[in-house]
Amino acid sequence: MIVFLAGCNLFYPTQIGFQNATGSYTFLEIKIGPVDYTTTLSPGGSTGFFSIPAGTYTLYTRGSNGILFSWPVQQSIASGYTYTLVFFLNNTSINYSTNISMTK
Repeated sequence: MIVFLAGCNLFYPTQIGFQNATGSYTFLEIKIGPVDYTTTLSPGGSTGFFSIPAGTYTLYTRGSNGILFSWPVQQSIASGYTYTLVFFLNNTSINYSTNISMTK
């Protein structure tokens, strides 16, 4: 019974979404694994959720300067969870945090 409960996440979809909490930076592209969001994400904006397979991925972003940036730390995505990557400014550098919740 415990094994079944621990494994039930495998039956739920895994999703990812993006939120631009920078207040002043515009994203032209956000790519992680098979998800390639190419609609402009303005400051204060957010996306819907996209299905994504479990795995470890490199995050890429392209801003209004046109440069595709590869983030140095890979993001792990586990089955059955919903992830929101929240981009924010820390002084003058852009960072992101990951909010994780169970898929319902």
